[in-house]
Formats: sequence, structure tokens, C-alpha cells
Amino acid sequence: MVLRGYVPTSEETLQTLAALRLQSLNSDFSTHAPFPRLEELFPPHVLHARLPPPRRRTPTKCRGARLRAGLLAGGLWGQALAKQRAERDQRLRGRLREEGASTMAAIVEKWKLLQGMGRPEAMAAYVALVREWPGFGSTLFDVDLRASPVGAGPQRLWLGIGAKAVSLYKPGEPEPLDSFCYGRISSFGASDSSTFRLSV
Repeated sequence: MVLRGYVPTSEETLQTLAALRLQSLNSDFSTHAPFPRLEELFPPHVLHARLPPPRRRTPTKCRGARLRAGLLAGGLWGQALAKQRAERDQRLRGRLREEGASTMAAIVEKWKLLQGMGRPEAMAAYVALVREWPGFGSTLFDVDLRASPVGAGPQRLWLGIGAKAVSLYKPGEPEPLDSFCYGRISSFGASDSSTFRLSV
């Protein structure tokens, strides 16, 4: 759940959770301890979020200009554009490696501070940190919310099914947008294979 990004918390807390996981798996820090890949300790989407968004070219409005651009892109300029894309992708991969290395260094520093903590204590501390999120224990589903059949497009949310309530979360936000205890739900059910309706 943590690695898939379903626990919205600070990057600092995510690093602490990764260090606690290392302490639980390997005990105290050692340069000889087996080291999992970063993706097995830390949510990859957090590293990707640090990278600048790719620049989008604005499309040309004139049909003739689009046609000329298309012909040139398919001819001599096609190779130059492909080379530019490859260079940009390589720079992004390099930047991602740098971000990963700095994150791993921060995790290792936090792991060193856990010297002497046993496996049960590390596991208990890990669970205690994750339990701070109000949605802890809920089963989460990615959903598209349609408030009404007509109007704006669907909104991407998490639907959390918990022991006491059904909650809607904006992805990455720790507090629910709204929660509905089961007594407030008047009806629910699937109208087809991809639609679940909930009435309150």
C-alpha cells in the first residue's frame, strides 16, 4: 500500500518508513547487508514527481504549416527530432538516478539512526506511522466519480471501504473529501461491469 502511493504522507515519513523496513529486514546497518532496490522501499511516483514536466509544443493552427511540419518531420528533421527526444529522455533518466541516489542516501542515514532496534520494534514503529493516516485499514479503489449523468467529466478519486464508513479521498490527500457511515447509505450496487452506484 505504501509503495503504490496509497498512504499520503510526507517524503520525510516515507524515508523513515523505508528505513524501518530495512531495519526489520536486515537488522542494524552494515555495508555487507543485502540491499533491496529503491522501488522495493520507496514509492517511485514520488521520485517522478520531482522531475520537471515535459514541455509540450503548441500545435500550429494553419493547415499548411502543419503539413510542412509533418513533411519535414518525416524527412530530414525526423532524425534530428528523434535525437533530441533521445537526449531529453537520457537527461531525465540521469536526473531520476540522481534523485534516487539522494533519496537512498537519506534512507540509509535514517537506517543508521535505528541502531539497536529489534525487528518487532521496527515493525511496530512502521505500523504506528502508517496508522496515523485516517484511512488506515480501508481497502482502496481507484474510481471515477460522476456526481450527475450530465455536466463535467469524471473526477479521479480513491474510494476507501473501511470498518465503519465509506470515504472518498483525493489521491495524495490525507483527509477524506467526505465519509459516509453505513447507516447513511440508502442503496448500493453494480449497474454494469464497470459502474458501481452508491446513494446516500
